[in-house]
Amino acid sequence: MKVYQFHPLAAAIVFTILIMGVFGLVVVLPIAFIAWTWNAVVTNVSSLPHIGVWQAGLLYLALATMLYLFGFVQIEVEANKIE
Repeated sequence: MKVYQFHPLAAAIVFTILIMGVFGLVVVLPIAFIAWTWNAVVTNVSSLPHIGVWQAGLLYLALATMLYLFGFVQIEVEANKIE
């Protein structure tokens, strides 16, 4: 196996790009999809108004909260005491 040596700044840049990509996939794309779906489908079916990005973000947050409250997603945090 070949080992590559990276400059710390280059490694930080690559790591930042990867984190931003994951953030985009987990947060930005679903919000854009919710806004697009609402504005394309719901406004044609009923007389509800178009929504903006912030309102789609709130819908995404409400969906995530419902999934957590219904028990589909569980978050556990453990803290150990150092003696």
